[in-house]
Amino acid sequence: MHTPKRLLILPTVSSSPLRRRGLSSMALGLAALVTACGGGDGVTDPAKPSEPSQLQPRTLQALPTNCQDIQAVHPTAGDGDYVLYIHGDATLPWTVYCHGMAGTPTEYLSLMHGGDTSNYSLYTAGGRSPGTPVRTAYARLRIDPSTLRVNTADQTFAWSTGSLTHAAETVTAMPFAVAMSCNRVLSASNVDLRDTPFAVAEGQFAAAGADAQGSAVYSENQQVVSLTGGGYCGWVAPVGSYNPFNQAGAWLQLQYRSSTLPSSCLDIQAIQPEATDGEYTLYANRNPLKPWTAWCHDMAGTPAEYLPLVHTGTSNYSQYTAGGYSPGTSVRTEYTRLRLDPVTLRVTTSDQTFSSSTGQLQHGAQQVTSMPYAVAMGCNRWGVGNVDLRGTPFAVASNTFSRGGASSEGSSFTHSSGNQVVNLSGFGICGWAGPLGSYNPFNQSGMPLALVYAGLP
Repeated sequence: MHTPKRLLILPTVSSSPLRRRGLSSMALGLAALVTACGGGDGVTDPAKPSEPSQLQPRTLQALPTNCQDIQAVHPTAGDGDYVLYIHGDATLPWTVYCHGMAGTPTEYLSLMHGGDTSNYSLYTAGGRSPGTPVRTAYARLRIDPSTLRVNTADQTFAWSTGSLTHAAETVTAMPFAVAMSCNRVLSASNVDLRDTPFAVAEGQFAAAGADAQGSAVYSENQQVVSLTGGGYCGWVAPVGSYNPFNQAGAWLQLQYRSSTLPSSCLDIQAIQPEATDGEYTLYANRNPLKPWTAWCHDMAGTPAEYLPLVHTGTSNYSQYTAGGYSPGTSVRTEYTRLRLDPVTLRVTTSDQTFSSSTGQLQHGAQQVTSMPYAVAMGCNRWGVGNVDLRGTPFAVASNTFSRGGASSEGSSFTHSSGNQVVNLSGFGICGWAGPLGSYNPFNQSGMPLALVYAGLP
């Protein structure tokens, strides 16, 4: 593909990383990817990219978010490649193909990979659908620049081969991202967004129809999805699809993948070497729809990420209750920030950099003066603990807690508030409730606690 033409727009971008005070407005804007509408056109041969035209630069008051913005500044602009910015954010650019610039402009995402193995849909003929296999290959996808949803029914830049009969209907084309058959033989199709800044969002595909079977396998950081589907008649296609042939398509949600969004405090340090310890906005997996507030610690040396906790004192503590076989005073450790790996989203429960402890007791020959995060323990006494992630975008992953120790059957862990709150009770001789794999979880003997991104509070 030719080099995209770029309007000569020089936005002023702050060199400082995003601080917490900017998170709310930006995150709300990014999270507002909801509904869209778009019309599909008939099947045509894909138009070849136009040569770059010589546009006279003019100043935009805001960065262009759609092709109409381009048209408004340059009324004579022709169809071709331009640079847009998601929600007008200078850090979120992408190359669009603007179509219909002489009338009502529409946005298309050009696909870099095609041929026999990429970006096609297939309805395998045979069984209840006689004829020849119907295969539709795509060169560009109709995309809503506000919601990042693909109208899979739009075949303006697609071409098809084959013809078959589905009941009383003649099938000559297939929507994007569909694998279908009516002879219990699995068809194959492919989505390939490599070399674009987009990936396919999770949970976009489902098997449906009669005797439906198949799968959607994500790879290449969710930029490639290999689909198999079939039945009698059955398919694998975007969720909500029904008899997905000809122009009967559904929406396919994409997400922006930016190599420039900071995902760690090391990224912040690289952007601004003089940055100090404090709160900054990071993005899980560099996904602009997954911002979170991190406390960046030791920015003058080796930065480390901590999750600030909103609820403290009566929440977010671990306790080993003294008595029975563990004489002394109950040991309670309260946490205000958690050491969080920004890639795996696992909490290092043994990290007590931002915690305070009280009490002291004896466990066998060992002296206990502190407790890892998310643990309740007792030796003939009831220990208690609490996890409270409300006010953050994280929740505890499923199946992350267990009981351990002698006679620990009475120990328990109860989830609430969408798995953002977990109340723990530990009992035994000695027994505990804590993250999977815990053994004698006191002092700095803690196991990782897996979190998931649950959405902005």
